[in-house]
Amino acid sequence: MRERRRVLKWLIGTTGVLALGQGWAQRYPSRPITLIVPWSPGGSTDLTARALAPVLEKILKVPVQVVNRTGGGGAVGHGAIAQARPDGYTIGIITLEVVLPPWVAQTKISADMFAPISLLVLNPVAVVVRQDAPWKTIQDLIADIKQNPGKYKASGTAKWGSYDFARLGFLWKLGLKEEALPWVPAQGAAAALQELIAGGVNVAFVAIGEAANLVRSGQARYLAFMTDSRFPAFPDIPTLKEVGVDWTFASFLMAAAPKFTLPSVIDVLDKAFAQAVQDPEFVRFMQNANLVIRHLDRKASLAFLQERTQAMNRVVQELGLKF
Repeated sequence: MRERRRVLKWLIGTTGVLALGQGWAQRYPSRPITLIVPWSPGGSTDLTARALAPVLEKILKVPVQVVNRTGGGGAVGHGAIAQARPDGYTIGIITLEVVLPPWVAQTKISADMFAPISLLVLNPVAVVVRQDAPWKTIQDLIADIKQNPGKYKASGTAKWGSYDFARLGFLWKLGLKEEALPWVPAQGAAAALQELIAGGVNVAFVAIGEAANLVRSGQARYLAFMTDSRFPAFPDIPTLKEVGVDWTFASFLMAAAPKFTLPSVIDVLDKAFAQAVQDPEFVRFMQNANLVIRHLDRKASLAFLQERTQAMNRVVQELGLKF
């Protein structure tokens, strides 16, 4: 009899929790949503979030506030997303860092700490220099690095971050060690590009769109893109593959919530982001910013994260990285 009462009590409690969850989902969202950006203002993550926020507000009919939580090479912001209350009111944009083994090992923040909502953007990486740099072509830069290993410095994000991996792969395919082009950590692409223009570093590895304004204003130049084919907005810029360097690389931006967020809440957000990325104003903004929209729903985004995790582990093995 006592056991039957215990089982009955458990069933009643479980039913109550399920009913509460269903009621919560039906009311969601009923108050403002915070969208965390783990990187500094001006980079592709920040630009994308701020372009999405007003569109999401129209769809969800609640305010969407973008908050930059920077520091720790993206660890502060990613940690804030992962550790937030899983109620759908604090979400964020996660980046390639969450599948990079050295970054995960140092921060203890991994892809499985998030509930994917929607893949938003793929960011192919560019090799960028100042307008007055001595190298007119990517071949010139490669020859100089080989002749003078360690003389020049590069930046783009934190150590072991996504753009650092872009550099590491580039050097690996050239048969060079990491020390041939030392890395200067930065809190995102915007900070790295400022350092480039100021003369603190010689080369920047950032997303194509992140350097577009500097290139158009005559302050910087693209030398090459880490893409399979030429980028439509800049058809005169060669790919690394064209000059015999078999290396492509792209970071990503993905909307995500804390793990254990109710699936019904994730569904609401998934549909909202799917609608938002098709908004004409958002599409126009992204095209002007040279940011590549690549939308996947929640299930496909989870599969994408798993595939990227495996791929980055292979890169670590190939490069023989020790961390």
